Amino acid sequence: MENPNGIIPSDFLTMEYDYIEYYVGMAKMVVYWHVKALGFKVVAYSGPETGAPDRCSYYIVKNDIKLVITAASQPSSYKIVSFVDLHGNGIKKLAVKVNQVREFFQRALKNGAIPLQHPHTLTDEQGSVEMASLKMFDDNEIVLINYDQYNGDFMPGYKNIEQEWDEFGEDTALEKIDHVACALRLNEINLWENYFNHIFNSKTVKQFDERKKDGEKKIGMLLKVLQSENKQVNNVLVEPDHEIKSQVSLFIDQHYGAGIQHIAFSSGNIFKSVETLRANGVRFTSYPDSYYKKLSAKYPDLDITLLKKHGVLCDVLDGALLFQIFTTPIGDRATFFYEIVQRVNNYEGFGLDNIHALFEAMETELMANSIS
Repeated sequence: MENPNGIIPSDFLTMEYDYIEYYVGMAKMVVYWHVKALGFKVVAYSGPETGAPDRCSYYIVKNDIKLVITAASQPSSYKIVSFVDLHGNGIKKLAVKVNQVREFFQRALKNGAIPLQHPHTLTDEQGSVEMASLKMFDDNEIVLINYDQYNGDFMPGYKNIEQEWDEFGEDTALEKIDHVACALRLNEINLWENYFNHIFNSKTVKQFDERKKDGEKKIGMLLKVLQSENKQVNNVLVEPDHEIKSQVSLFIDQHYGAGIQHIAFSSGNIFKSVETLRANGVRFTSYPDSYYKKLSAKYPDLDITLLKKHGVLCDVLDGALLFQIFTTPIGDRATFFYEIVQRVNNYEGFGLDNIHALFEAMETELMANSIS
C-alpha cells in the first residue's frame, strides 16, 4: 500500500544516510587529515588507474560513517574544479540508501524533485549498484542508492587500497551520521523545507525562530528540523535574519551560496572522543564560563566539572541528555565544520536550548578566522 504522496512506505522504514561526498582541491591531503585527526580508515580508491580519467576519489570509513573525498585529476574536470573554485573544499553529494531507486526517483519527481541523473546501474564482477540523483541547493546533489546486489567494498570503479594506508592512534569512538545541517539564503527555508519533506516524506519536528523584532535581543536566525519517518534521516535547515550578521550569513558569504554547513557524528563516549580528537590536533569551539554557571544552576545534578573540562555543551529533556561539541572550520574558509554528539537515555531533541551559547561562541570564532 502507498501513502497519499505515492511513496512506498517500506522505503521510509529502512531509509538512512549512506555516504557523504566532498569535492576538494587535493584529495590525498584531506584524506590524510581525516585518517590522522578523526580516525578514519581508507578502504578503496577510484581514479585514472581504475578507469576514472577525470577524478581521484577515496572511500574512507569510521564505523557506520562513510565519506568519499574527490578531487579533479586534470584541469578539464570542470564540475569538480568549478565547485572548489567557487565554494572551497566542501560537500557536494548527500547519499541516501533506499530500497527501490527507480520507484523512489519517479515518485520524487512527481512530488516536485528536480532530476540531475536518472536511474542507472553500475556493474563489475562484484555485482551491481543502482543509483540516481536529485538537485539540492545551489550546487549539491541528493544521491539515491541501493547496494543490495553488490558484494564489493563500495561500488564499481573502486579498488581496495587498505594495505597502502596505515591506521593511526587511538579510537575516536565516532559511530554514525546523526544529522546534516544546511545554511540557506534569506527566504529559502520554506522552499527547501517543502522540497525535502515532499521527497522523503519527512516532517518538520522542531522550529526555532530567533529573528529580531521590536528591539528584542535575538541571534538573528530561523532554524527548522526535518525528520524522516524512521528518524534516521535528520536535516537541519538554518536561514539568517534580514541585515543581521551571523555565522549563517558568514557561511553564505564565504561559501558563495547555500550549502551543507556541518555534519554531526554520534559518539558512544563523547568525552573519550574529544580527548582523543584534541590529542590528534582537532580544534573545538570554546564557550564562556557563564554558560557552565547557568547550566549548573539549572541542573545541579550534572557533572559540570567534566563538561567544562572538555568544553562540551549539554541539554536535558525529560531525563534524557544530549552532549554536543563543535569543531572550528576544518578548511581555510569559515564555512564547513563538524559536530560531535552523544545521546543519553534516548534523547531525541536537537539541543535548541544551547543555540544561543553555540551561535555566540561560533560567531566569535568564525569572525576571527575570517579576519585572520
